[in-house]
This record gives sequence, C-alpha cells and structure tokens, in this order.
Amino acid sequence: MDTTNTAPGDKLIRLDTFDTAVAVDPSAEDDAKRRFMTLILQTAHRNNGNIGHVLRATNTSGEVFAVKLLKDNAILSGQAPDRSAEQSAAHLANTAALFEEYRHLYTVSHLRGFPRVYGYGSCEDDPLILMEWVEGTSLKQALPLLPHDASGGLTTQMVAAVGNAVLRALLMTQVLVNPVIHRDLSPANIMFRTTSRTLEQQIADCSFDPCLIDMGSATMALGDDTITRRADIWRFATPAYAAPEMLTQDIEGIAALRRSPAIDVYALSSILYQLYSGRKPFDFESTDAAATGSFYLVKTKTKPAPLEPRCESDEALVQIIMKGLSVEQCDRPTEQQMLEVLSTYLTDAESEGREGTGDEAAIDIDSGTHLKVDVAGERAREVLDQARHDATTRRRFIIGGVVAVVAGLSVVGAATHSFGIPDYLGGIRGSLDDYTWDQLQKISLKIKAAETRSEAREIAQRYHLLDADGHIPYPCTKRVKLTNGLEVGAQLVGIRHDELLDGTGKAGLTFMFDAGVAERNAAAEPPSAGKADCELREWLDGDGLKLLPNKLRALIKSVKKVSNNAGAANSASCLSELPATLWLPAMVELCGTQPPDSFAEGYHYLADIYNGEGKEYQLFRELKVSPYSTNETMVRQWKGKDTCWWERTVSPDSSETEGTLYINRVGHDGDAFTYATPADKPNKRTCVIPGFCI
Repeated sequence: MDTTNTAPGDKLIRLDTFDTAVAVDPSAEDDAKRRFMTLILQTAHRNNGNIGHVLRATNTSGEVFAVKLLKDNAILSGQAPDRSAEQSAAHLANTAALFEEYRHLYTVSHLRGFPRVYGYGSCEDDPLILMEWVEGTSLKQALPLLPHDASGGLTTQMVAAVGNAVLRALLMTQVLVNPVIHRDLSPANIMFRTTSRTLEQQIADCSFDPCLIDMGSATMALGDDTITRRADIWRFATPAYAAPEMLTQDIEGIAALRRSPAIDVYALSSILYQLYSGRKPFDFESTDAAATGSFYLVKTKTKPAPLEPRCESDEALVQIIMKGLSVEQCDRPTEQQMLEVLSTYLTDAESEGREGTGDEAAIDIDSGTHLKVDVAGERAREVLDQARHDATTRRRFIIGGVVAVVAGLSVVGAATHSFGIPDYLGGIRGSLDDYTWDQLQKISLKIKAAETRSEAREIAQRYHLLDADGHIPYPCTKRVKLTNGLEVGAQLVGIRHDELLDGTGKAGLTFMFDAGVAERNAAAEPPSAGKADCELREWLDGDGLKLLPNKLRALIKSVKKVSNNAGAANSASCLSELPATLWLPAMVELCGTQPPDSFAEGYHYLADIYNGEGKEYQLFRELKVSPYSTNETMVRQWKGKDTCWWERTVSPDSSETEGTLYINRVGHDGDAFTYATPADKPNKRTCVIPGFCI
C-alpha cells in the first residue's frame, strides 16, 4: 500500500482489488482500473457515520469521488492495527455490514434521489466503497436559510416542498423487485444537490433536488435472516427521528417490522414536525432518555407535543404529519398518501398562469367560467379519509400475526421471479438500468424477430422489461448523460410498436425521456404549413440528436411517423408520413383515440386527424392517460419546475382561426389536450421531450 503524501493531510493509495458496480466490457477493463485504482484521499473532507467515515477523493484525472472506509481501517494510519480477538470479530461484522451497505447503494444507484455508486474494493485487506461525492447542502445546514414563519417554523409551503422532494425519492425505490428502506432519515442525511441549481434557486422555486445519503442502516423489504441477525437487526437510527421499532431489539416480530416503508414515513414525519414547529416531536434533552437508553419507551408510552396548525388551511398538513408519528405501523399513512397531501400545498406555487390568491386557484374553463378549487383543503381531507380506511385494512391484515407477514414476504419473493447467477450469465439483469445500450439493442432485435406479439412479450418479460403481469414498470428508467450536461431517464413506453423506416418490421423497443432535453420554441418564425415545416423537427434530427451520447446515438433506428403536415385542415388528407430518428409524441400516442362526438358540433373531423397519427403506447394506456383530464404521471420538469412539453400534433382548428400554426402540448399539470399554442410564440415555456427506437 502506497500512502505517500501528495499534499498536507492527503494520502495517495492504490487499491488491491476493485469490482465495478456496472459490468465493464473486457476490452475496457484496463481503462476502468486506471480510473478507479489509484486515488488521492483528501482527509480534511470527512463525514462520519455509524461504522465508517466518508472521505473526498480524486483520481489521477481529477474526477471527484467519495470513499467510505471502516473506522478502524489501516489506510489512514499506514499500518495494520493490532486488534484483539473481540476487535477482530467486530471488524469482521462491520465488513459484512459495509458490504450490505454497498449492496443497497448499488440497488438504488440508478434511481433519482440517491448517490451513484461506482464499485467495491479493498486496500491492504481493508474494504471500501467508491461512490459519488454529492455536491450540495444538507437539510440540517440549509435550515437557517429556508423561509421561516413568524411562529419560528418554516413556512407551510416550504415544509411541503421538502417533504414532497424526499417522498418522491423514497417512492422511486418501490419500482424495484426488492424495495429498499432507508431507515435513518434525518436532516443530516437529506442532501440538496447544487450541481444544476444553487440552493438559493431551489428555495426560490420551492422545488428541491434531493439526494438521500448514508445508507448504513438501510435494508431491503425482502431480507435474509442470516445477515439480519449478524449486521441488520442490531442497527439503530437517529433517536430524535427514528420510528420506535428502530430503537429496540427485544419485541416480538422485530425483524419483519424493521423491513417496512412505514419506518421512513415515521422519520420523515418527525422531520416535517420539526420544520413546521421549530422543535422536535419528543424532548429527549429534558428527560433521562439519553442516559438510560429508553428512547423506545418514550416514543411508545408518551405522545409527542401537540402540533397546532397555524391556520385552518394547514389542518390537513398537521394531521398527516401526526398520523405519520403513530406508534403502530398500520396506523401510519403510506408514502403515496403523504405525497398527495403535501402536493396540495404546492399547487399554486408550482403552476404557472393560475389566477387567484391564498388557498384558492382559479382554473380557466372553455366556457369562460372559473372553477374555484380549495387546493390545500378538500383534496387533502379526501386523502386523509382514504388513509384512515387503509389503516383499518392493514390492521386487520396484521392481526393474523407477524409470522404471516414474514411468510407473505417469502411468497412475494417467489412471485417476483428474482434472477440469480445463471440468469445473470445468460444476459438477464434485474431492471432496465442494469443493461448497457448494446444489450438492450440485442433484446430489441430478439423482440423484433419474434413470430407473434405474445412471443415478443414473453421475451420482454424474461429480460424484466415487463413485469409478471405483462405491464411496463413505471417509473423505471435507464439514466442518460447528455452532452449539454443534463442527466435524464429513458423510460420504456412500447414493445414492438413503431414501423421501421427500412421496411423490415417493427422496432423491438421504444423509449421516451422522462424530462426535458432542451427548452425551445417549435419554430423561430410562423411556419407556412404543418409539422414538416417546423424548425423543431429539423433541430431534433441535428443538434437534438447530438445531445445523446455516441453509443446510444449509433443504435437508434429511424421509424415512420404520421403527422399533420398541412397545418389548418378539416380532413385526414392533411396527414402524411415522414421519417424520424428523434421524434415528438403525437397526442393519440399519449392519450389514445377520441370519438368524433367528443368534439363540438362542426368539429367532428378533428377525431380523424388526431386518431390518424398513430396508436397509444402501452405505458400510457396502462397509466390511464386520458384526453379528458389531467394525469400526474404526465407531469414533467425543467430545472426543477413542472413544465409544458411539445407534442407533434398540430391543432388544425386553432391554426385556421388564429391564422398561424398552433401545436399541441402536454400541460404542466399533465393535461395532454388543452395546451395548444403558437409554434413560434408559446404562451408558456415549453420543453422538448423526444422519443426514440432501438
């Protein structure tokens, strides 16, 4: 081991072993080793955890990483420690725990809201994890900078924004075959990334870019009893925020209780309680809990101090927080229910162009009337009523005994057809993001070559691109780093859907990005015709395509896309077929067909035009996207704010009446029908979110 000083306090180390978290092509193995095997540890940058500490490190190319080491490692001291038998046993257990942490980090590494992990290695037999160094500010550090109410707590909107950001990250793990529970949420473990937007910008937008760090106490919902006894069941969490079941080890069924998402709900509720009131739910400082270790008894035998709403409209927020602090897991709301309540407090702030003030938002209706909506009241109360009903249902289920729950987990594990070593060697991975683009192209070709649609779906299921019911997992994306520095997800939307331009059949896999790749108008000047004339179409085939990494760009297949290329029209004769590499979705591809009588008298012809542009993709059909309502799953973001995004569907009637080309968009609220706007001068900022086939 070389620990030569490269700067005061820094250490140059060379790893003995290193396994990358993502499979590396054998021809690129040497490059990977050169990238990761020699590191400079910057010991001045250090964060301590339960069993180890995290140091900032750079490689010889100047890339920045985080290295997690055990606390008793030999790397920093430069010599092997002289451990007693007891210390050696503890070191062995901590090594197992560190590898468990790596396993959990690897599982969530591709999900938005969690740090990237690069691999697991060793230096002089001391284990380490190499992962992303998250540039940002923790919630604990950011607290003084966030807007406060006169009562001493944060403003209601800011409390909701923080909770919303954390819940969206937690919910991402629910798409995994084996969901991950963080189990140690605290203001210190919630980071706000500042690589894309400064903290000041995030505060101003009331929209945060979270990253949940320190997975040392994390676990998987479907766990292993052996590792549970050795390195899981004895782990604890930050007492001020932890659920009671994380503060004891001697109650019946503790292992099953410790594998529930309800643990994260409790911890987040504790944090939101503190943000809203300026104090923690339990005053451990004025009791002897810290001295006696009786945190569990305090949280189960006493109630948190009452949380009083500052105004009537805050009642739903306070109620959902207090429900989250219930002693029994079955009485707590789900993460989704909490998200729905908190989101009602963000509607006004996140929506552009809404009229009204206070707790009411005015929504324009075509008739010219206005519908008054109590954003933070009625909808929140509906969610709370549903949470109470669900709590009763969960209680009935749990009465059967924790043993039944554990048995049920085993059944779930079998039902998910979890893959093992033989599957892995056969090219099968656990989820979309685990594949390389080359591997996905090979799967796509297999699906394309299938003799029947049923056979194609079986192939997609075998490779875990469809779930056991034949549905496309959502949200489940493959992360893509664009050349403009943005990182977006590629979401699978269809299987054998689009006709290839070369006439050889249908592309096996169709993807769409989950966020904007750029923000721009559809045209620089009013176009003379329809979609074919739009500058945006030309941009997609040129500069837009250049945003993609070379490996992906080389695999994309051109397809045939139908669109209205005339503009103002009153029959389907305006439709024609154009080649497309990167393309915008048609309205019908998002929300399905519309019958003629769904349009006003005199406009029935719109159905033939809109419906003629294609067929609805499987994903959007499963997400129940409708032309008659908003849909939360269609909400997309640009720089942390909900945004409108372009369709390729021209609005022929608006184009005729307005005398300029109007193009439809998906609205910032997820409405796929009502946001047509001039191509050259949209009334709201509009993003480009294209699709592609391989």
